[in-house]
Amino acid sequence: MDNWKTELDEHFKEKKQTRKELKDKKEELKKSARRFIKKTALPAFDELGKELGKHKREALVDKKKDWAALMVRHNKKKEFVYEITLSAEGEHLLASRSVYSPNEKGKLKLGMEGKIRTPENTSRLDKIERVWPACNSPESRR
Repeated sequence: MDNWKTELDEHFKEKKQTRKELKDKKEELKKSARRFIKKTALPAFDELGKELGKHKREALVDKKKDWAALMVRHNKKKEFVYEITLSAEGEHLLASRSVYSPNEKGKLKLGMEGKIRTPENTSRLDKIERVWPACNSPESRR
């Protein structure tokens, strides 16, 4: 007769453990996102910014926990913005890119977006070692 009490206790212990595991996984994903932005995306943006400077372009980098953007200006006008956004899909983080270009009025409009993939065609963040925004700039699509 007391067996149901034991089963009920076990049910709530398992539920509590599951919540803790989910919280730990979510925290690990957040750490991975910050690490990717800091160690992969920002160094690539900085390196590209230095090269763009040699071509009289100004590169400005903006970042948040799961997002980074590179805005490129020439003669004080925006040429394009390359943005990286991270999102969770199951237990993995994925990186997406968006490129914004100015329209004829100078307003930035989305020109291209998609997942960042490795040469092996995986978009899992833990497999991406380098982000090269230059190969996805508006000029390279022409």
